[in-house]
Amino acid sequence: MSLPTEIRGVDIVVIPAYQPSEILLNLVKDVIAVGYGVIVVDDGSSSDVQWIFEQLQTLPDVVVLRHPENMGKGAALKTAFRYIRELRAPTTYIVTMDADGQHLPDDMEQAVMTARLHPGSLVLGVRDFNNEIPFRSKLGNKMTRMAFRIISRTKVTDTQTGLRAFGFSLLDYMLQTEGSGYEYEMNMLLHSRRNHIPIVEIPIQTVYLDKDNSSSHFHPFRDSMKIFKTIIKFASSSLAGFALDYVLFMVLTGITQGFTYSLLLSNVVARLGSGTFNYLLNRNFVFKEKENTCKTVLGYLLLAVGILLANNMVLSFYAYALMFPAWLAKVLTEITLFFLSLMVQSKLIFKKRTHGKAKTRKVNDCGTGTSAKIA
Repeated sequence: MSLPTEIRGVDIVVIPAYQPSEILLNLVKDVIAVGYGVIVVDDGSSSDVQWIFEQLQTLPDVVVLRHPENMGKGAALKTAFRYIRELRAPTTYIVTMDADGQHLPDDMEQAVMTARLHPGSLVLGVRDFNNEIPFRSKLGNKMTRMAFRIISRTKVTDTQTGLRAFGFSLLDYMLQTEGSGYEYEMNMLLHSRRNHIPIVEIPIQTVYLDKDNSSSHFHPFRDSMKIFKTIIKFASSSLAGFALDYVLFMVLTGITQGFTYSLLLSNVVARLGSGTFNYLLNRNFVFKEKENTCKTVLGYLLLAVGILLANNMVLSFYAYALMFPAWLAKVLTEITLFFLSLMVQSKLIFKKRTHGKAKTRKVNDCGTGTSAKIA
């Protein structure tokens, strides 16, 4: 498909659409009326709604891209991002919107304006969850917000918002982010934080067709499980490491029974074996950090030494001070230190290279009347 010159050099709205209603037509007309180019991605919608996409193709400044089958929201967004990258227009800003009319053109323009005032940032249009938000939206956001905070130690008000804006310079980062479904939007936030891309929040209005938000294709349980992918992988890695550690510990305590400090000696040897195993799993499976091996090995070694010292202290407390049996003391010790290890590895050891320094502060954008929070 040839690249239409009419959307080169202008800010572009990206709208992924699956089984849209006529609301999408009205939304696109409103967006192009205020001077934006629009890319709509038909993510494998059925034949009975193709008339909507056919009408969209007749509008000026609108490009319709198609997936032959439903591939997911993340895949649809990345299809549009690849298309925009080929336009080679470095001054362009990109804003994503949902197809169901939940986002208003005024808020979309505010997001773009904020992105221009904060170049190199990812702007999120966040909803007010104190108002009458449908239960499925509130539940999904609460679950993913908690997961994001555990992983990144950063509080984001609305992890599932579809209204996001950023500059052309961040397209490669967005395309490198994993995920093809709703989890892509969570991974986008994780990727931004690990690369020290500032996240800027602006308040927006949200319109729902009904109290159950029936137009949404988000499935709270299924899609939340995909969104939790990173934390689930980390927990699985930690569980496998713990199983190996526990087996080694129990075997060694039997072998060294009667030795001075048998418990602590067995713990040290078991931790060395399971620590090596856990590092390899986290590096290659969880965080997929293929570069900077020396740095990650050194970082993990320092973490392992620190965890080992803490492990022995906590183990001694449970075993000697509280007089718990060895097996119970070991289990309680590993549970105590699990979240400390998760925080250090995700925040420090396996952090990607940065292109800038992120800050946490609140600003009032002069001339816009918008209060923005930078995370």
